[in-house]
Order: sequence, then C-alpha cells, then structure tokens
Amino acid sequence: MNGLVLFCVVALATAACTFGSDAPCQRAGGRCQDDSLTCSGSYRTGLCSGGARRSRSVPPTPSISSFSTGMISQQCLRCICNVESGCRPIGCHWDVNSESCGYFQIKRRYWIRCGGQGGDWKRCANNLLCSSRCVQRYVARYHPRSGCSSSCQSFARIHKGGFQGCRYSNNADYWSRVQAQGCN
Repeated sequence: MNGLVLFCVVALATAACTFGSDAPCQRAGGRCQDDSLTCSGSYRTGLCSGGARRSRSVPPTPSISSFSTGMISQQCLRCICNVESGCRPIGCHWDVNSESCGYFQIKRRYWIRCGGQGGDWKRCANNLLCSSRCVQRYVARYHPRSGCSSSCQSFARIHKGGFQGCRYSNNADYWSRVQAQGCN
C-alpha cells in the first residue's frame, strides 16, 4: 500500500510541476524543490507553487568568458543563451520540423551553415564554447548581406530567423525576450 501511495504522490507532484504554477520556474531553467535540499546553483523565490519553503533551484550560470569571441558581444550571447536554454546544455527536442539542440537550440542545418563546428552537431550544440562559436560564425556569415545594423537586436534576430531575421516582424517577440535578459 505504501508503494502505491508514494507513486500517487510522485505522480501528482510531477503533474503539478509540469502543468501547474511551477511552469514559469521550469521555463526559466530551474527546478522547484524544498529549499532544505541541495541545489547545485542558488535558490530563488517567487516562481514555485506550494509552501513557503519551495523555491527555484537555479544551476550555476556559465561565466561570460565561457563564450566564443567574435562580432557578437559576450553579453549579447549570454542573453540569447538564456532565452534559448536558460544557458544550459538541455539536449535536443523537436521544434518546427526538426530537432533543436543545446545551449543555443541549434538545428543541424544551422550547424552546417556555421561550418560544422566541432565535427558533431549534437555534441557541439551541448558544448558552450563550440555552440557559441557556431553562433558567432553563422551570424558573421549572414550579417554582411542582411542589411541589418551591427547590434545585439540584429544578431539575435539573425540567429533566430536566418539571413534577414532582423527584417521579419514574426521574431520581434524573440527580441523582446532577449531584451528582458538585460540586452539592448
């Protein structure tokens, strides 16, 4: 009987975390748990449902020097990375007709266009230095002929929308999310 009760409790907790008011925490890359448990990063309050002791466990953020250098500033890369994955190696998931992987949610076609960094798409996408180098090279390849300004907004929108991404109104919301991370 105890095993059945434990299973029900776990199933209910999972459902609440996935579909309940813990969803904002998960979208931000955290995990809701009792703050007496060990957290690999730090705790933040206000994004989790439940009692006063339930907080968001946030993994440590990579240092700004962990990104590849290039035309996109380190701060801009960090903002894009935060929007795409909470700046974590989150693996791959199905997104708009193909898999998107890693820190910057890089698709195989994007990886090929950035020069096939690191020799393996999924491995590169889940490595911060390799994936940020891929983003740098992709934007450097397409920015000169895009007609877009040299700004974080243009770079983020090219990353999201391709060669003329800064011109597409359908990714203006993406830029708003990048801006909300502290970039302009």
